[in-house]
Amino acid sequence: MKIPERVFVVVNAVARLLLRSPLHFLMSDSLLVINYVGRKSGRAYATPVRYQQLGSGVRCFTSKHVQWWRNVNDAEQVTLLIAGKTIPHKAQVLQDDPARIRPLLEEFLALYPQDATYQDITFDAQGRLNEDELRRALAVSVVVEFHPLSSPQRIGNSA
Repeated sequence: MKIPERVFVVVNAVARLLLRSPLHFLMSDSLLVINYVGRKSGRAYATPVRYQQLGSGVRCFTSKHVQWWRNVNDAEQVTLLIAGKTIPHKAQVLQDDPARIRPLLEEFLALYPQDATYQDITFDAQGRLNEDELRRALAVSVVVEFHPLSSPQRIGNSA
């Protein structure tokens, strides 16, 4: 079930609060908080997102229609609150490359099938992603990989 956008204001506030608390373990196995500064506003933001662990880095997915990825892409560094620890990272963004994004998104949705609805993708009777919806989603999908400043990587490498 897809949570309505207006409800996300409350959901994100609760997620941020919980992920910053000693009870973070209830959510921190799949959610982190990205702390960054708006490139135009100069305001500080904290955005909770689902992540996939990649060795020392993490991978997140979003859509071209949201703003946070543009801010982290332009930043020299952001901090991620992961499993109760705040660590500086550098973001690397991949967009407009459906052939490279597809296997990454399929792997992510295999881990978190409930997130397919946020990509506007459904599953067929055999549990496979709807091919037409997947193609449309790939046209607007953005992959953001975060790597600790001490260990830069390339998108798609999980080591």
